[in-house]
Amino acid sequence: MPTNTLSPDEDPCGPGMKVSHSSRWNYGLCSRSWFYEKEYGWRGLALPLLVFGHAVEETVCRVLRESPELISANAASHVLDSPTHQKTVVWGRRDRQETHIDQRPESEDKWLGPKLMLFDAAPTDIEEIRKWAHARVDVHWPRAIEGARIAWENEANRSGNWDEFMQARGNLGASHAKNALDMHIEEVLACLEANGGPTLESWRKGIRPKISAPDGRPNYHAIPHPFANSEGPATLAECWEIARPWFVDPEAGSFTQQAMLPEGWFQGEYDLVYRWEGTPRIVDLKASNGTSEWAAAYPVQMKTYAWLWWASHDHEMVSGLETWYMGAASRKKYNLPSQADLQKMQLELNQFWHDHMATRGSRDITNYPPNPAPVPSHSPGGGEVLEVKDPSERCKACLWANICEGSGEKMEISSAEWEDVNGTSHQFSDLSQVNSRVNVFGTISTWKGGEWRHGGIAPALGIWSGGASIWVSSYKGGPKEIPEGLHVGSKVRVINAYFAKTRKGGLQLKLDDLSRIEIAEEAKEGDIVPSSLPRINIRGRVMSLAKGQGEHNFGSWKRWGASIATENGNIDLSAMNEDIPFISAEINRGDEIVILNAIATAFGAKLQGALDQLSQIAIIK
Repeated sequence: MPTNTLSPDEDPCGPGMKVSHSSRWNYGLCSRSWFYEKEYGWRGLALPLLVFGHAVEETVCRVLRESPELISANAASHVLDSPTHQKTVVWGRRDRQETHIDQRPESEDKWLGPKLMLFDAAPTDIEEIRKWAHARVDVHWPRAIEGARIAWENEANRSGNWDEFMQARGNLGASHAKNALDMHIEEVLACLEANGGPTLESWRKGIRPKISAPDGRPNYHAIPHPFANSEGPATLAECWEIARPWFVDPEAGSFTQQAMLPEGWFQGEYDLVYRWEGTPRIVDLKASNGTSEWAAAYPVQMKTYAWLWWASHDHEMVSGLETWYMGAASRKKYNLPSQADLQKMQLELNQFWHDHMATRGSRDITNYPPNPAPVPSHSPGGGEVLEVKDPSERCKACLWANICEGSGEKMEISSAEWEDVNGTSHQFSDLSQVNSRVNVFGTISTWKGGEWRHGGIAPALGIWSGGASIWVSSYKGGPKEIPEGLHVGSKVRVINAYFAKTRKGGLQLKLDDLSRIEIAEEAKEGDIVPSSLPRINIRGRVMSLAKGQGEHNFGSWKRWGASIATENGNIDLSAMNEDIPFISAEINRGDEIVILNAIATAFGAKLQGALDQLSQIAIIK
């Protein structure tokens, strides 16, 4: 099976605490840069190059899914799209709508593959198939690159000029995809020479792997292919079908077809998994010529994929590992790791998870010093190292150089008073002294118990404290456990709750998996009696931006956010719907801004400044 999935109830880590090859590799490039992104949540730039690579891979996969015996060279791109359905997935406080390929039996009629009519004459010449595949690229590429452009334009941290990129490099996308398909055609020819390989007879009977290669049919489809022969040598048409690798279905939502350890602490995503030889062979697609420093990462990436397959498939060894450089039209094959190599890698990766991923929210920056690695370059196709530049070159290109003391480019952030246009001076909060979570003692005046959908308990209660009633409820999760027998009149301490605004602008406290409720007879030192929402003023530098939109039970929603570094701490800003300030459209990464009257709250272990109609933002420079 190329993919394994865990429901939130089974997943001990959630989407943000898993090791991946890229995460571990980036840690080795500079642990301080890694810390900023993983602990503080600062986001990198969204460059056209990144979505360009996705578009090339999507184009390749759309052609691989099709059959030259069933799809004409000029057929519409969407003719074999897989049916999908939406699924809400919740991890603690975080939830998201995911697009899944619809493999439900009741949706069988939505699949178009079984309904297609076989052409009178199947291709018998490999050049006919190559010509057809290249023509299909020309059909699919405009759709893929347009989707990539839209995705890039919707990125809060986008950078670059799309038109300039397309003129300089983006126009090579279709040729990259054709190069990949030429390499796949080599697989088809090898399959033909092997008389269809060891799976020929089972394929002719309609027997499919539990998770089959996307081909316009559901996994459980058991009817033999319309041009499967009952006997005789394998045909070219049959070998196109048999050689088809598994790949991420182009209609699948992001991260829904990941390969994941059953224990949940590692995940990755294969590009192509060839199985026609009877054993798995993993191929990674690169929309480049293999000359950049990333070529040094790919041998480790492929070894990691070999380990992931081994660890999640009862120690089955892969039979091949390759990188296909589509820009250079070349394959790079790697030596296969031994069982001992994979066992060692498992110990190293698991230790990395314990040391660096399981500690999310409590990592100490002093354990992540600035230690940039040298910057190599390679000959085309991921070949020999041609040059190794000094580590200082990495700092020059680092997004976080202006905040890092090891870069030589650090710019101090001011916390000085600021005078607005009306001549009013404003002082700024010391974020290291801001407590977004509080403990409250009181008597339960209203009680509504209940379980949350995925983990945690979702009580809602009113607490009488200090002569006033405070509403307390869970938001997308709740405490992992609460005492039994709580009722109106119980005296309790609510611990590690965070402030939030009610829909009418009043004060309430929220509970998550970091919060708890305990029975108590009296208050303890440090307990507070909240009377109003805590407001803070912030002066700092914008390190990254965030935005999103979607639907929930109350209708549509929009969100804008920014990660801010200040002289004495970091904070994430968040504004929803009508509270999003008009000036947000003018705020860019690197700007120095002032925020007045933000609500001090929390999101998980992070300090958050929630904006409302009383908040103000000004751009200083």
